[in-house]
Amino acid sequence: MTLRRVGIAALICASTPTLAFDDKSFCVAAQQLAIAAENDIGIWVDRVTRNAGMNVLCDRKIVESTRFTYLPSSSMTEPWKAAKASEWNASHCNSALWREAIDNGWTVLLHVASSDGGRVMLKAQCQ
Repeated sequence: MTLRRVGIAALICASTPTLAFDDKSFCVAAQQLAIAAENDIGIWVDRVTRNAGMNVLCDRKIVESTRFTYLPSSSMTEPWKAAKASEWNASHCNSALWREAIDNGWTVLLHVASSDGGRVMLKAQCQ
C-alpha cells in the first residue's frame, strides 16, 4: 500500500467516531481507496511484483486487489503462498479500518497472476 493510500485510510479512521460499523460508509471509503489505487497500477510492490488495481463489490461485501508477478507459477509454492498470506493478513488485520470490515463480514482478497498465467487468490483472515 502506498503512502497516499495509507494516508487516506488513516484520515478515514481518524475522522470516523467510534460507532457501530456501517457497511455503506465502509463501501464509500473502499471505493475511494480503489480510485486512489488506479494511480498505483504499475507501481512495484517488490522486485518482481507490481500493482494491477483494486475492485470493490459493495453488494457482495468484497474488496479485491490484483497484483502481477514476473515469477513463474512454479515459484508459487506452498511456502510462498504461506508467506504472502501472512503479509496480506498482517497488512489488513493490523489496520483498524480493514480489521473492523473483516470482522463485519467483508471479504478482502488478493489475486496474484504470474508471468506464465498461474493464479493465486489469498483471503485476509484475522485471528
